[in-house]
Amino acid sequence: MKGATCMLLGASAIFACSVMLVSCRHSTGTGGKGTSGGTTVPSASAPDATGFVTISAGSMPLNSDGSYHVTLTKAYMMCDHEVTQKEWQDVMGNNPSYFQGEEANKKVADGEVQKNRPVEQVSWYEMIAYCNERTKKENIKRGSSSDIDYVYFSDGTFTTPYTTTDASSSKLPYMRVDANGKIDATGYRLPTEAEWEIAARGGLTGDVYAGTNDGNKLGDYAWYTANSDSKTHEVKKKQPNGYGLYDMSGNVWEWCWDWYGSYAASASDPTGALSGSGRVFRGGSWDFSASLCRASDRDGLSPSDRGSLGFRLVRSA
Repeated sequence: MKGATCMLLGASAIFACSVMLVSCRHSTGTGGKGTSGGTTVPSASAPDATGFVTISAGSMPLNSDGSYHVTLTKAYMMCDHEVTQKEWQDVMGNNPSYFQGEEANKKVADGEVQKNRPVEQVSWYEMIAYCNERTKKENIKRGSSSDIDYVYFSDGTFTTPYTTTDASSSKLPYMRVDANGKIDATGYRLPTEAEWEIAARGGLTGDVYAGTNDGNKLGDYAWYTANSDSKTHEVKKKQPNGYGLYDMSGNVWEWCWDWYGSYAASASDPTGALSGSGRVFRGGSWDFSASLCRASDRDGLSPSDRGSLGFRLVRSA
């Protein structure tokens, strides 16, 4: 456990909150696409026309000694970039991001496009609502029916889709699952923590960053304290990791679905603890050091919190 101070950027002011960053740091290992410890490490397709990468089912250790092992039995699709300010604006009709405008500490970097910076200053609840709103906007249907294939609902019977009104009142959502507890919808959603980490590793095992095992090369893949100039940057300006995903380390922290809690020794399609006080966020950001950009670093915050927190979209394949 390591203490740190997280600078959370408010819409009208900057304020500091003390955060205990709990890390699952692992000794450096080696690895890549293929097999690891007799199991099949997930592989990934090239991004499609919409920027989604399909990551296969598979199994891999998420630390170098194999004491935590995850199996994903279904493929999933992850967007190759963090949700941008434009993508948020197009769906939600507003842009709450701190990093916009002409002030020196907010202004977009030379040669970059403002609307393509990641959205931030949105709560976990609002991101849940965004997923449903975008699913509706793109008219993603449930199988051959005329029903929209929402992932998130305001009730446990999955009859009432989760809305922006629910988000504004901090109502906890229900994620649509089947009789076996598996995610049972193809609309947009947040990744589970396991999906996020497997995607971030891009086929690598050990204590790694998204794209490299070499900390000296982190700047090729991530915006963090050493190179960010104290601001966010347009997505996809650094190199992608082995799965073709950008900014999995650095730029903005990324919310996951899971409640923050302890890992089991092994798990199949885990979706996190059943309850808790904080939701998981991952990946590091522009205002944190290299050590907190590791794929293995994890922490949780209240789902109502805002700050240098963004997200990327996932869909079940």
